[in-house]
Amino acid sequence: MNRERPGGRAVYEIGHPVVLAHRGGLAELPENSREAFDRMVDLGVGVLETDVRHTLDGYPVLAHDETLSRLYGDPRNVSSVPWDELSEMRDTDGAAPMLLRDLLESYPRLVVNIDAKTDEVVAPLLRDVREAGATRRVCLTAFSARRVATMARVTQEKAMIGVGMADVARLLAWTHLPGRAAVLASVGRYAGSPRAIQVPLTFRGIPVVTAKFVDAAHSAGHVVHVWTVNDPAEMHRLLDLGIDGIVTDVPTLATRVWAERGLAPA
Repeated sequence: MNRERPGGRAVYEIGHPVVLAHRGGLAELPENSREAFDRMVDLGVGVLETDVRHTLDGYPVLAHDETLSRLYGDPRNVSSVPWDELSEMRDTDGAAPMLLRDLLESYPRLVVNIDAKTDEVVAPLLRDVREAGATRRVCLTAFSARRVATMARVTQEKAMIGVGMADVARLLAWTHLPGRAAVLASVGRYAGSPRAIQVPLTFRGIPVVTAKFVDAAHSAGHVVHVWTVNDPAEMHRLLDLGIDGIVTDVPTLATRVWAERGLAPA
């Protein structure tokens, strides 16, 4: 199964840790903005982690929040505003909203890790990815394991696929069972298919990212990414554990950590 970028390297690889800029690096520049993405390119950060919702007329847009309140001072849901109206808005930093298709077309060398926030956005999201010829440079994921399974089925896993939080809970439990590697390989009902396991440091108060967890995931062929990490000492600790990437609000800081260890950030 080919999930390689146009240049020939896999989207994610065990033992090749990457920096995933959280919404472009929201602690440094306006989130999900061209300014942030241009800065990523300048830094050599090749992986963007972002979220997608749909407008009233069905356009997938880069948006984390359900409503426009935090960024635009508008109490309405993203899904209740048509794109022609949303496109005229500017956030608290003066940045314009962006369509997913514009991101994929404007930054053809970026790997885009996409969190599909609703069931309704899945079909237009997959259409935009397909029409941009970007299937092999995206990772498709969601908090909903059912939504992840849908995206895996529709794309026939030609794209990299993540796992839902229900799968994370199972993975955490299975880590401590005999034969855990075989069980981990069947995550998401797609046996033997490598996944991007993207997890927080803790889940419901339980430590997730342990050496045992990382080793079990790797033995099943899965990569492990950790969110959201902004402290350089913690980045070093996680890299020592063998994780394959971190999601961070401070990509400039993360690239310094990578450089200290002689690593490329993408």
